[in-house]
Amino acid sequence: MTVRSLVTRRGLGLVVTLSLMATAGCATTGDVEKVEARVVGLEKYNAALKQTMAEDVERLEKLRAMITEAEESLRKNGANLGIRLERVEETLPKLVGTQEALQVQLRRLEADVETIKRVLAERLGTTEFFLPPDLPKDKDGMWAAAEAAGKAKNAREAQAIYELYAASFPDDVRAPAAVFAIAKVMEAAGDPDEAIRFYQRVFDKFRTSPLAPQAVMRIAEIYVAKGDCGRAKNIYKFVGDEFKGTADGDEAKKRAKALAKSKDCKK
Repeated sequence: MTVRSLVTRRGLGLVVTLSLMATAGCATTGDVEKVEARVVGLEKYNAALKQTMAEDVERLEKLRAMITEAEESLRKNGANLGIRLERVEETLPKLVGTQEALQVQLRRLEADVETIKRVLAERLGTTEFFLPPDLPKDKDGMWAAAEAAGKAKNAREAQAIYELYAASFPDDVRAPAAVFAIAKVMEAAGDPDEAIRFYQRVFDKFRTSPLAPQAVMRIAEIYVAKGDCGRAKNIYKFVGDEFKGTADGDEAKKRAKALAKSKDCKK
């Protein structure tokens, strides 16, 4: 195999390599074949590298196009978003004003409903209009609901629940306490006359209950607060006689005497 024929088959790179080998000495057929194989391998690697580079360039171009498209879309969407935000900012005060107006109307409606309930309760002699719709039916649940309404200063609801409790469970040990609790709720609500009415009911309906003398003495205390000491003294005397020999009876007599001696309460 001559150098000229190798140039034709493998190119200049192979010729250069053979020339270097010739300078160093004679090249054997085995050496030439090794060099030929090496050159072929390098040419294949070079071709594969060019292909990879071409594919990478193509991918980069596609990525660049995608980025450009995304930027354009973001600019458009950003502009639209800005317009929408401006519209929201313009509409928000109107919505807030509408909401406030609705809240005022709702409060008026709630007040009207409460007035209607109160009128119906007075005319029909019932408080069931004030019962909550989710009121438990069991004794403990109903009692807890009444206490919660009392703590929340919802006097009408508390009264309605306590009255329902006393009516539903008249023989229950807490029945007198339910009526007594109504009287206390009325006091807390600033309605002493209504409180007196319920304290009187405790005595009338549950005379054997330990709460009966306490209820009557509480009536006397209310009259003292009103400045009607004469009536208060008579009530204490009544308790002393009605519950003679009991701790409450003895306490009532002491209070009657104390009122008689009080300089602030001579009526």
